Amino acid sequence: MARRWLWLLLCGPSALAQVAPNDSVGSLFHAALQDARRHFAPDRRIAVFDLTWSRTNASVVVRGEVDRQDAKDSALALARLYFQSEPVDSIIALPHASLGEKTYGIVVLSAGNVRSKPGEPEELATQVTMGQVVRVLKKGPGYYYVQSHDGYLGWLDGDAFHQVDRAGVDDWASAKKCILTTYFEVVRERPTSSSDPVCDAIIGNIFRAGPRKRGWTEVTLADGRRGYLPSTSVQDHETWKQTRHLTAPNVERTARMFIGVPYLWGGTSSKGMDCSGFTKTVFRLNGLELNRDASQQVLNGQDIDSGPEFQNLAKGDLLFFGRKAENGRPERITHVAIYLGERRFIHSSGRIRLASFDPASPEYDEFNLKRFVRARRVIPGTTIPER
Repeated sequence: MARRWLWLLLCGPSALAQVAPNDSVGSLFHAALQDARRHFAPDRRIAVFDLTWSRTNASVVVRGEVDRQDAKDSALALARLYFQSEPVDSIIALPHASLGEKTYGIVVLSAGNVRSKPGEPEELATQVTMGQVVRVLKKGPGYYYVQSHDGYLGWLDGDAFHQVDRAGVDDWASAKKCILTTYFEVVRERPTSSSDPVCDAIIGNIFRAGPRKRGWTEVTLADGRRGYLPSTSVQDHETWKQTRHLTAPNVERTARMFIGVPYLWGGTSSKGMDCSGFTKTVFRLNGLELNRDASQQVLNGQDIDSGPEFQNLAKGDLLFFGRKAENGRPERITHVAIYLGERRFIHSSGRIRLASFDPASPEYDEFNLKRFVRARRVIPGTTIPER
């Protein structure tokens, strides 16, 4: 079945005679549509291809949403091919037309909660942080369906971002900005620690940078709010990016800074992190953008044969846990950690903590030792220390 939809589009109507004669046209079209979905949206966490179809009198109606115009064009072409007639087009190609030109947003909260469905009680899927740009796809009741900078999809409260058009994104990108480099700060209305807050700020938050005065830096959020941060807490954003050195010692130093931060499902900030949110944040602060979830991060970097005593691993390697492929069942990755050397690692489990594969260690983690699956090397040029 894989790519049959593409083969049929290329070969045209004559190809229909070569498919199984007992299949109905409807079932063939349905199967081809599923093949197209696997092509355009192999991972539904980062792509949209939600289409259904039905017959109405003599017409075929194709409806739903996609996030690419070529995905819509391919679905309609398949319908024409199979049914030999013009389908009724009820497909919405996101971003939704009702948004007009404002199909982007700049985050204005220290950590914006992106949920799996619109609503405060819904599951936290991921987080976006101040100064990051999201793609806005459609509006719901109080929430917007957005795509974060790493491709992750979910629903974000409209108060969490400032909605802009492409020109607004370009203006933000070209502006002189600064980044918070300390764990936590408060943006103050005036350059004094006794002044009222404008908002809180956490490490990695990005602001438009203004002049410095008496040890304070004037900062402006994307929505126009203005305040001051201690100059010792911020760094020029471009300088910060140029000085990121993805090395094992730097990764360990950053990771240890978060020890004790509570586990939060969907969290990717210092306010709370899940396992992959922790690894993602640590590496982002060192200049590498990992995929969002553990099952996606296992695609980053290159596989490493860990060895029976983990002797082939180097500090900074990613460790993946879950279930190995066996007895016809596929591999399943559910957890990720950062290796620190000497069989020690750091991860988010209950809280961010140190752990060890060594049974003699007080940090021994037998549970994760038993479910270790594989390791990936994401720091280029990493070598194993001599023993």
